Amino acid sequence: MLFCLVFFISCGKDKKKDEPGILDAIESVSDLNNFAKEAEKIEEENEKLLTATPISNEALKKLLPEDILNYPRKKFSIGNQFMADIAMAEAEYENENGNLISFSIVDGAGETGSAMVTLARLGFTRDFEEQSDRGYRKSTTINGYKAVEEVEKDDYNDYQNSKIDLMVANRFLLSIEGEGLSVSQLKKAIEELDLKALEKQAN
Repeated sequence: MLFCLVFFISCGKDKKKDEPGILDAIESVSDLNNFAKEAEKIEEENEKLLTATPISNEALKKLLPEDILNYPRKKFSIGNQFMADIAMAEAEYENENGNLISFSIVDGAGETGSAMVTLARLGFTRDFEEQSDRGYRKSTTINGYKAVEEVEKDDYNDYQNSKIDLMVANRFLLSIEGEGLSVSQLKKAIEELDLKALEKQAN
């Protein structure tokens, strides 16, 4: 670590002021240390998820509202025929204008579920923001839960697609996506979900 810092200092002396300097290097090292600590914590908790009992299909079904933002539920599915060892649920909601909301829950219990959720948790460990002329993607916190929000705009009109991924109790991965909906609308949709009931399922 000391060698790396000395190296960055020596290299930084000849660089222009607008180029990354020693403070940026120290911050990067700090971020890596925090990431490593979080990864170690995730690995330890992953052992518990491997032996945890997956949530029942009936409990999953109760977590799928009959409507979201007054969009009636059009269809849903519980479980996965190709991955029988994972507990998951998906539902679609549609309004009279044809706008869609897709909602899914993945339980991190079991071998397959823990692998999927552990990988997702690594993506929630660092703060980031990415932006382009078509939209953005960034880490955030919603109602105390770590989340990633994403917006993609249509090139020809104001139509946009939004998506929010949310981690609950370090076990359940939620994803809600809206066609023709803004991020603020999706956040209101999340408020309609019974996340506290989901937290209880993790205990």
